[in-house]
Amino acid sequence: MGLVTTHRPGPPAAAARLLSTVRWVLPLVLASVAVSFEWSEHIAVEHDAVTPGFIGEVILFGFVGPVSVFITLAWVTRLLTAYVGASTELADVNEDLEAKILQRTRHLEETTAKLASANAELARANTALQQLDRLKSEFVSLVSHQLRAPLTNIRGALEIVRDSADGLPSSSRRTLEILALETDRLSGLIMTILDVSRIESGRLSMSLGPVALDPLLVRACTATLGPDRGRRWSLAISPALPPAWADETMLEEVVRNLLANAAQHAPTESPVEVTATVVEGAIRVAVTDHGPGVPPEEQERIFQSFHRIGADDATVRGYGLGLYFADKLVAAMGGAIGVESPAWPDDAAAPGTRFEFTLPIAGDEPAGSDDELEGS
Repeated sequence: MGLVTTHRPGPPAAAARLLSTVRWVLPLVLASVAVSFEWSEHIAVEHDAVTPGFIGEVILFGFVGPVSVFITLAWVTRLLTAYVGASTELADVNEDLEAKILQRTRHLEETTAKLASANAELARANTALQQLDRLKSEFVSLVSHQLRAPLTNIRGALEIVRDSADGLPSSSRRTLEILALETDRLSGLIMTILDVSRIESGRLSMSLGPVALDPLLVRACTATLGPDRGRRWSLAISPALPPAWADETMLEEVVRNLLANAAQHAPTESPVEVTATVVEGAIRVAVTDHGPGVPPEEQERIFQSFHRIGADDATVRGYGLGLYFADKLVAAMGGAIGVESPAWPDDAAAPGTRFEFTLPIAGDEPAGSDDELEGS
């Protein structure tokens, strides 16, 4: 930034002081000279009497002229003094402005240096986090794959033992059933962790296409809430419901996660209600329970990974991955998921929760969609 620097006036101030003196001295000198000249010319030399002409010349040259000079010099002195004052004030303002600009420039330079240092530190931290995230994903994938093989062997051995368990005591058969259930549960957890790892690293492949929701929802409700689960459920599907644009396997996984979540948090005797409708040009699937509901402060965090409501309660099962996984899968398929609680505002004892997600209608899928979509 260029500045016009105004130096403090030196000569103009001295000239103003000199002119202030001259405006008094010069008229007096001029008056004295005029009177002396007229006196010497008319009285001393020509020996004329004091006439009206003499008096008029004395007044004109000895009074009017010097007074005019005095007035002119006073006016010039006033202008010069005003100029000196304005110049001095301008110099003060300019010096203050220069000081402020210098201070701001130094502050800006210091801030820029700090920002550069912070950006460099942030870049290093980001690089370290990316490396850590990559190592975490590789570690999770490695451990999960290493666990799948022995679990498969254990499941196979349990199936063989169960087929020939008729001669075993009832307690032993019950233990085998528990082992089989826990093995299946652990296998499901490992698969979920693997899928979550693939989603977070962008390596989860999806085969998008038209999916009929009627058989998919019936299959998911039967498998998750069927007669052997002891849970009542209802399914309401709009007539002539169009197919959704989704990955069938991943969509069924989303529905099963929402159904399992409803079954886990609602009383066994209460029903789980599933609906599928077309709303605002998209297919909406809703799963509603009659449980205790989700507190408002939890609704913003419920889709975070490893977040569980009542995590301090040892009786609460789960790992906090089901809803997180469902959220990521729905987003990867071009939809959105949300929660509404209370679902039954008039029922204070069981306000319930409604999870619902939307998906594009087949034929209305987003432009540029391919048969393979990398999850994000």
